Amino acid sequence: MSRPRKKARLEFGAPTADDSPSTSSRDSSSALSARRRRYSTVPSLVSLCSRVFADHYVRLRNKESLWKRISIHLQSMPEPLLPKLLAELTRTCPTYLTHEFIVTYFFRGDTIVLTSDLPGVKPHTIRALDRFSGLRDVEMSGFDKIPDTAFAAVLPRFTVLKRLVLRGCSLVGQKTLAAIARSCEQLEVLNLNYTATTPQALQPVLLACQKLEVLKLAGLQNWTDAAFAKLLTRDLSLPHLRNLKFSRLAISEASLNLFLPLCPELRRLDISFTGIRHPLLGAYPAPPLEKLSLTSTSTSNADLLTLLPRLPTLGTLAIGALGASARSIAAIDSSMTLNDTALLKILPALQAFDSLNSLSLVGNIKLGSALAPFIATVGRSCKWLNLSGLPALRSPHLAGLVSVDGAPPARLETLLLNNTGIDDDAAPFLAACPALAWLEVGDTKMTSEGLFLVLDGCPQLATLGLKSCRGVRVGDRRRFFEAWEEDRAGG
Repeated sequence: MSRPRKKARLEFGAPTADDSPSTSSRDSSSALSARRRRYSTVPSLVSLCSRVFADHYVRLRNKESLWKRISIHLQSMPEPLLPKLLAELTRTCPTYLTHEFIVTYFFRGDTIVLTSDLPGVKPHTIRALDRFSGLRDVEMSGFDKIPDTAFAAVLPRFTVLKRLVLRGCSLVGQKTLAAIARSCEQLEVLNLNYTATTPQALQPVLLACQKLEVLKLAGLQNWTDAAFAKLLTRDLSLPHLRNLKFSRLAISEASLNLFLPLCPELRRLDISFTGIRHPLLGAYPAPPLEKLSLTSTSTSNADLLTLLPRLPTLGTLAIGALGASARSIAAIDSSMTLNDTALLKILPALQAFDSLNSLSLVGNIKLGSALAPFIATVGRSCKWLNLSGLPALRSPHLAGLVSVDGAPPARLETLLLNNTGIDDDAAPFLAACPALAWLEVGDTKMTSEGLFLVLDGCPQLATLGLKSCRGVRVGDRRRFFEAWEEDRAGG
């Protein structure tokens, strides 16, 4: 039930750092080269002080006379600053943060964030949260060894809780959910990804928490259509729900079609890696979605062509690895559905979107010639674009990134091109994207020479993904910006 480990071998199309525009997922990328961030504004004094304190914490802690004075100030810190400081300490020295340290200095205020990056968090750390009565925001993520009873024991105290994240706490189940239903009626955000949640245990929560705006249920085992039916009741409605995640559930559109009419205000929907074949094509009106993820579903080209015009408000669309099955890796080539003909047919619908900023085509291995007109029209208009895992993508396909006839420059800020067929001929096209800040070209034929040209033309570029990029020396892959500066100085 636990969340897959980052180092485990992932099946084709599995969600990786490529699959989400959120910055948090990017942190798992390997062979990233980053240069010192260029601030457009002056960082806040709180941010600077937290960063400096965290960078020097171990040295300060080892000076007893100095620490006595520091600890007094630490205990009197304003409560709203504590989560930021704990996050910085977690970044720099997590193994030094013991249970006693965390409880003594950070168990105050209305917000607490504890993750498995803190080895000092134990079951008795969770139980110590019962000293709180006014918590409004609680995140406890990745604790796959802490029992259900530990979480259930403290939740009755959280009567004004607005946000609860238990992602990756794989033993969270019936007891915790019963406690939520009894005590946390003010909840607006609930994340139960990769827990032991069952439909039967979740039903009382949904009936009690009528203010829910965000519900995330990814990676839950045994969520079949038959089990899902036990969740539904005549009295169930979610009038305020705006964000729904049903990723990696063994459900079909039968379950989705029963659930969506209960959510008239839905704006964001993730049904990736499910058995859903005909999404959002039921008898109910299509919700005014701003985000839709269909990655690794068996959505057909015909259904996609019918669906997109019904969603004119989309700003984020993920249609990666369509037709791929996690259980049938050997049949990937024959099962993939999105091809050049289909992409050209949906191109007018994609062009018609006024607010499309983020688009993923990752892993649609049958795409080739249609990529050139797609990039020249839709791709260059996005801010975030994932074209990784397209082996037929070649450098000339990127020519549409260059502005012609007075057109504005490409808007791209993040571009993912891992595992494609591009080489240094792509450099002038990439260099024509002045807003580009994040670029990944792992496992391509690009070399240091071509990437130097890209950096010359992209002053905002701050992060490069170069994993398995054989044209770049291994020693330079994590320090490529320094290598570029050395080359400029020597040239």
